[in-house]
Amino acid sequence: MTTMKALRFEKYGPPSVLSPQELDVPDLRQGEALVELHASAINPSDVKNVAGLFKASLPRVPGRDYAGVVIAGDGWKGKEVWGSGAGFGVSRDGTHAQFIVVDSDGLAEKPSQLSMEEASAVGVPYLAAWSALIDTANVQAGETVLITGALGAVGRAATQIAHWKKAKVIGADISEKPSEADAFINTKAKDLPPRSKR
Repeated sequence: MTTMKALRFEKYGPPSVLSPQELDVPDLRQGEALVELHASAINPSDVKNVAGLFKASLPRVPGRDYAGVVIAGDGWKGKEVWGSGAGFGVSRDGTHAQFIVVDSDGLAEKPSQLSMEEASAVGVPYLAAWSALIDTANVQAGETVLITGALGAVGRAATQIAHWKKAKVIGADISEKPSEADAFINTKAKDLPPRSKR
């Protein structure tokens, strides 16, 4: 196997600038692993990246979150892995391809209870939500959390994490779609109450 299929963009624009291409399988250096991708997420940030908001170097394969199997790499061959990589899709080719090179020290074994598709969807949304709720806010049981953008990927992840911590969630978004929040405000139809902004 010397070539792979990948989705790549050579100029910024709408998703239509993406095209399937045949590319060389990346070469490995010491301390790296080659992962055969079984699933990779498409996040809103990937669409913004293709549009040029992150000024990715071109041409570029987008995508940051993945799940797959290591096919080459010391001590990892044959293991199911998952994750998200620094610079994926922006300064180096991302996960919307058949294979990706990952630093061996950045590999993590995929939890067996998650499918490849589920594992690939965890990355950026859950990392962002965890950083806000756990690392920064240190949310505790019994507290109430206001989550704006509650119906987006990060908002849904934040709602699940807050509930896991046994906190109550007030969700707010510009839609009436179903939400896992304990209370929900459609901000297209109604402003957030002043007290919720404090």
